[in-house]
Amino acid sequence: MNFELPLITPLSRKYYNYASVINGLKHHRAGDVRICLEYICDEIIYEFITDNDKLKWADYDLHKKLKASKHFLSKNIVDNLVKAKIVGNKGVHSGEEGCYNTKDIEDAMLSIKNFSLDVFLSYFKKNGFGNKMPSWIPTVFSILPPVYRVHILEDYLQHDKSSFVIDKLAKAYLKCGLEDKARSFLSECFDKKLINEEQYTIFDYDITLLKQSFHLLPIANNLDEAKENFNRLLPSIEEEKRDSFICLVSLILNGHRPS
Repeated sequence: MNFELPLITPLSRKYYNYASVINGLKHHRAGDVRICLEYICDEIIYEFITDNDKLKWADYDLHKKLKASKHFLSKNIVDNLVKAKIVGNKGVHSGEEGCYNTKDIEDAMLSIKNFSLDVFLSYFKKNGFGNKMPSWIPTVFSILPPVYRVHILEDYLQHDKSSFVIDKLAKAYLKCGLEDKARSFLSECFDKKLINEEQYTIFDYDITLLKQSFHLLPIANNLDEAKENFNRLLPSIEEEKRDSFICLVSLILNGHRPS
């Protein structure tokens, strides 16, 4: 499964889309990658950095801003973002004569996609996903298109093999149109003793019930539909319960913090 757009803010996605134009001039595409990274830093990474970095943020160049994310993102993700920044720099400063190629640009864009998932993964690793977290988090997470949830939960399952995560991932598979995968996944988890027989029976039956009620569920097929679902949900969440996760989702879908 693949997803077309990364989970980044609308403004950063705008330049990501510009960089995606295959027949665009090489240095223009590379420059758009850099602009995309600038907005990612100021609109997403800023929300998760230390207070000390926030005080110095206005004086940081792009390299320092990306490095500031090492406190919550995996080292591999940060290193790849820095490599993407280098490609962008070459496009801006050296034009078409720069020492980079189309593959370098594509790799940079893949790094942005992976970053957009790792933000959620890192949040869940730090705060948990399930009973240990505010009740609104799984609900807000569920408004994202299922393909994103599958990618994030598949990685998070390596960190947390709880029955709650297994159940959510199985349902995300189903909502992606992968019923056979959902059922085989539950069977594998039962065989590995990650869930017991009673849980397996309940989760498998839930898949059947969920499939029957698809027409009643607000399952988003894209980020525009996710935005509509989120904005309908937001008024139900008390302001004091709107934590950094809800802020992150609002930034990605609306381009601004929830008001």
